[in-house]
Amino acid sequence: MNARSSIPFVVGQWVRGERFYGRSSQLEEILEGPRNCLWLLGTRRVGKTSLLKQLEYLTVSSPERGYFPVFWDFQGTDDPEELHEDFADTLLDAEERLEAIDIALSDVEADDLFVSLGKLRRRLRAQGLTLLLLCDEVEELIHLNEKAPALLRKLRRAMQSREGVRSVLASSIRLWALAEHEGDTSPFLHGFTPPLYIQTLSDAKARALIGQAQLPSDRRPNFDRDTIELIRDRCANHPYLIQLVCKRCLELGDAREACEEVATDRMVSYFFSVDFDMLSADDREVIHLIAEQTAATSKSIQHDLPLESGVVGSSLHRLEHLGFVRRNPERRYELANYFFRRWLAELSGSRPRPTVDAVPKISDSERTLIQERRLGMLDDRYELQQELGTGATGVVYKAYDTLLGVKIAVKVLKDEYADNEEALERFRQEIVLSRDIGHANILRVYHLGQSNAKTYITMQLVEGQTLAQVVATTGPLPEARILALATQLASALTAAHARQVLHRDIKPQNIMVDASDAVFVTDFGLARVIGHPGITRGGLFLGTPYYTSPEQANLEPLDGRSDLYSLGLILYEMAVGRRPFEADSTQEVLDLHRHAPAPDPRLCRPDLNPALGELILRCLEKDPARRYADAGSLGRALVELV
Repeated sequence: MNARSSIPFVVGQWVRGERFYGRSSQLEEILEGPRNCLWLLGTRRVGKTSLLKQLEYLTVSSPERGYFPVFWDFQGTDDPEELHEDFADTLLDAEERLEAIDIALSDVEADDLFVSLGKLRRRLRAQGLTLLLLCDEVEELIHLNEKAPALLRKLRRAMQSREGVRSVLASSIRLWALAEHEGDTSPFLHGFTPPLYIQTLSDAKARALIGQAQLPSDRRPNFDRDTIELIRDRCANHPYLIQLVCKRCLELGDAREACEEVATDRMVSYFFSVDFDMLSADDREVIHLIAEQTAATSKSIQHDLPLESGVVGSSLHRLEHLGFVRRNPERRYELANYFFRRWLAELSGSRPRPTVDAVPKISDSERTLIQERRLGMLDDRYELQQELGTGATGVVYKAYDTLLGVKIAVKVLKDEYADNEEALERFRQEIVLSRDIGHANILRVYHLGQSNAKTYITMQLVEGQTLAQVVATTGPLPEARILALATQLASALTAAHARQVLHRDIKPQNIMVDASDAVFVTDFGLARVIGHPGITRGGLFLGTPYYTSPEQANLEPLDGRSDLYSLGLILYEMAVGRRPFEADSTQEVLDLHRHAPAPDPRLCRPDLNPALGELILRCLEKDPARRYADAGSLGRALVELV
């Protein structure tokens, strides 16, 4: 191996063109795939900015692709004024390319970035071009969300315009903070999930990077095969570590010595430290345990950590995709690369560790008992074991009914609901209706009680996710899964409507999905018996704006076909990954339901079965008479597509 005076490796800077290696599948998905909103998620220095710059390079050098790229760096943007100013600077950077297609900067610039974006998108569309927004360091928006959440919602809407724009966000895992859902307002990442993980390179592309295969032969480093494999294995195909080790290797003339220098480099330690600190406490504990076991299985991790199996599985999936862990040939989990193992060993050496004598040995049954009792009791009957989540009305726990010997869910109501007689009447109604309908796909609610000044509801325990979480995590669902879930929902509505019960608030947040994909409709608090006035005053809009029917928005009399419209909205979201109607205010959303034609889901998902697309559109007819006559008819139509 010969050192060269001109070292071709780039450390700590973005690259593109001949310096860019790999990522072909991600590039193809971003430029040619069906999604117009993508989120590139990865650790620091894994190449997110380089990928954005390569997208810019490819689309500028190949105008036939039909994109006009704009690179927008959000770094340092933490207040509304800076957001507008940064976009103005972004347009200024693109001025020459705009002029090349006969668009003057003055034609599209404005003090308000949203006005400017709209002008730019329309001018580009007139020339048959799509605006490609390449957004870097997007985690900076977390600070903006704290100061101006309404502005952030407006930004999401602008980025998700259905025509004329494709938005690509790149960030570290910190951006997950904007995935949290509160109330009926969509989180910023709604429509951008699931993320496109930017992982380490494939073996072939890592070898190409080490050998600089895209450079002329006289500019390539002369690494022999053993050196290439040593560097690739030590770096676990991480592009930043590869370039750093290769640069040191050419300077020192020895690959092992170069690896040793990199392993003790304070810059590399800082790089690992920042990424590691971004992880959740559970993720960090999983990593420490894998390090202690050298190679671990999900069962061995589950045995040694007091975490739910679903938490362990999700953590391993996330850590593998982020490049912290990998599978060895025996399919056991191990730490991803030599340098990370070295850094973590030093960190663990200073980490307080319990001694064998300090921690008494406990059996699995004793460990379970300790976990079950740590949250206390209700009514000397229900042992609260684990908090499952917090909603608008209260906190939900997994619990153990000591009288019946079964696992259940307990919702402890917030004080404002526990002291509100109308709210309590809704909860009583929900119990009565769920018992009366008695369907396998409707969550059973058992009891409304009080204990130690706490008002609580006991109900069937479903260990899984809401449908909203499923779609946010996976994006558009496979057709077979859509049909399986929708058939169960139609069956539940058929049973409810047969007893003259309208749900009136069918939405993904009110649908639970367990590990076997069984569906459970929840929250009959807004339900009413057809023909009865209910417990609320007339003339008030009830429900969730994004999932309401036109007749519900118009405060007109309702029948079962109103719930079918809501189910059609859910079908659309399962098929496409986002809702068909969105706007910045409740009134605007309701107006869209009243007057705007339902968009064809096949425009966003061309491979969708035409029959399923037609079924969804029929559910979304404005006139109830043009929808399916009842839930049973819809259910039969779904079965025919299976």
